[in-house]
Parts: sequence; C-alpha cells; structure tokens
Amino acid sequence: MRIDVFFDVYPHPAKPYFEAQLSEWRRQGHVLRLFSLGQIPGASSQFDFTFIDTLRQRPLQLARKVAMRILTQPSRCRRIWRAERGLASKVKRLVTDAQLPTDTPDVFFMHNLATAVHFSYLRHAAPHTRLAIYYHGGEIPGVRQIPLEVSAPTLGRADVIFSNTEASVNEVIGRGAPRERTARIPVGFPLERFVPPADRTYLPDQRWRFVCLGRMAPEKGFDVALRAFAALRAHIPSFEVAFIGGGPQLQRLQGLSHELALDDIVRFLGHIAFPELITLLAHFDALVIASLPVAGSNWTETQATVMQEAMLMRTVVVAADIGGVRESLPAALHPYLYPPGSVTELTDRLISLASCNGETLRQLSAIAREFVLTHYDIRTINERLLYHLGSVAT
Repeated sequence: MRIDVFFDVYPHPAKPYFEAQLSEWRRQGHVLRLFSLGQIPGASSQFDFTFIDTLRQRPLQLARKVAMRILTQPSRCRRIWRAERGLASKVKRLVTDAQLPTDTPDVFFMHNLATAVHFSYLRHAAPHTRLAIYYHGGEIPGVRQIPLEVSAPTLGRADVIFSNTEASVNEVIGRGAPRERTARIPVGFPLERFVPPADRTYLPDQRWRFVCLGRMAPEKGFDVALRAFAALRAHIPSFEVAFIGGGPQLQRLQGLSHELALDDIVRFLGHIAFPELITLLAHFDALVIASLPVAGSNWTETQATVMQEAMLMRTVVVAADIGGVRESLPAALHPYLYPPGSVTELTDRLISLASCNGETLRQLSAIAREFVLTHYDIRTINERLLYHLGSVAT
C-alpha cells in the first residue's frame, strides 16, 4: 500500500509512537512519504520527510512551483480553487499542493485534527484517494482552538477516523466525525524495546521514588502534584520526586517547589532522550499523572502513552481520572485514580499507595505490564489500522 502521512509537527521527540508506527509500516513493505507543517529545532528522524513551507518563507520559489503545477495539472488546480472559499485560502492551498508529489497514493493519513484541517482540500484535489485521520485529542492550551464549524466539515470528508480511547472517540464524534466512520484503535508500542531489568527493585532503603513526566504546561497539572508531594511529607518519612521534561512552566514550577520547601526531595531533570528515558523509568516506583482540564481549551488527556511506557518498565501509576486515562489502565490500578485538580485526593491516593510494600508493588507492576503487552502491541494494532485502511482504499 502507498501511504502519504501528514503531521502538524514532525519529527517530534515527545511522540515516539510516530516512529514506531512508521517503522512497522515500512517493515511490512508499505511505501511511505512523510510531510510536516512544523519542525522542532534539533529534532531528527530516521525517515526522510518534506517540510511544507509557506509563501512568506519562500515567495519566489513557491510562486514558480504553483505556476508549474497550474501548467502541468490544471484540472487538479481548478478543483482546489473551486473548493476553497476566499482568495487567501485558495492561494494558500495551491501553495501547499505545489509542494506535494504529482502522483497520488492509496491513502492520505493525517495525524491530528489541525493537520487534517490544513490538508482537507486533498479530498477535492485527489477525489479518488482515500482520506484517514488519527485524532489524538483536542488542541492544547495556547494553540488556536478549532471551532465546530471547521472541525465538522473536515472530519466529515474523511473515509475513516481513528482515535485511541472510547473517551476520545466520543470527543471526536462530538466535533463532527460521523459515528459510523470512527474506530477506536490505540497507539501501540514496539514491545521488544521495553525490557525491565532482571534485578528490578522497589523502595530501596524503604525510600519511595516518584516521577512526573511530560511537557511542563498548565494542562499537565504539575503544580497540583507539587502541592500533593508537600502534603505527603507529613505521612511518608522518606521519598524523592523527579520531574522530567521542558516547557513554558518549567521555571514557575521550580519556583513553586522552592516555595513549598521541596528542594531536598524534588529534582527537575529537563528533557531526556527517549532511549535513555525508557531505561530511567525502571528506576522509579510510581509515575504520577496529574493532568487537568484548562479553561478555554478543549484538550483532555486521552491514552496518556507515558503510562503504558512506565507500566512496560514495571512502574505503577497514580493518575487523574480524566479523559481516556481510566480505560488505559488495568483495573488493579483504578483505586489510585483521583478527581483531576484535587490536591487532597491526590495526596490520599499517594498515601494509599505508600501502604504497599515492595512485594505488593512487584505484583501490581506485573499486572500493569501484562495489561500493556496484551492491549498495545504495535504489530497487532497496525494490522487493525491497515485492515481499515485497506477497506477504505478498495
């Protein structure tokens, strides 16, 4: 199968599941071409990809490309021009399309709604090529929120819409996706890369080791986690916490940690490359997910893939009961879910977890790892994706 894959940002070091999916597709012999609207400085990929420029970035070169596309594919250009509203939108789509190959694949595969909005014109440009969208969740705070009058027609043009949890499937249906064309297929993992050490230990010297991992941003609720850890000191004599990741709130969170007198137990480790991060996860007893809703944003946690990564390394999870988090955890860890945003409830769950000894943690972590092995194998998941893609491509 020939698949053109589109991203809003690629490569993305915080989303290793992109590479896992692409690697599996290529291993299976499919022909891939990758296109991205944005780049992160310094990020690299094992795959070749095309960055889509704007007219402002390369005016003369892109004007020439558009002129050549009009000369060589006038019918396609006419379809794009007639489908778009407003002169600026028409020109923008022609500029984008002039940077794509002239031959069409079997399937256009869009990662994220924002990407699908930008490239939704392809339904008109190449009407016989099927269009698939993977909805990873709503737009994060600070990013332009896509209104229903834009999301609904974009999703309505897709032949199939994938999302990773029942919660996010219901969310994308609420944003205009036809229910009969949606499918719940989670993000998968190359399981062979996640091998916990044979001498995996818990609570060394009876000292708990917690980790919070993700983008240091309001929606991740790391301030709630810090306040819960401050309250936890009255109940657990010995523990330490690592915060991993960068982002706009890093300095504020460091300041809050100092205000709460947590400097002796909290470390901010910054960004850690994924291969090293996998190994490091096995050195913690519990991952804490403190995500919460943010006013003015339609973002919510969906699969929270860091939870599955941690569980594969036999690290247990305490998490906010938000979005698709509950369905992405085994039932054995549901007692450690708490209402998002509540410092008191998170503290209570941490106290409850702290009543576990090393042997109990070992048993819980074995259940957690088996849950991920059963439900998130990239090979099985990609077979399901390809089944749907093959169905819409025939």
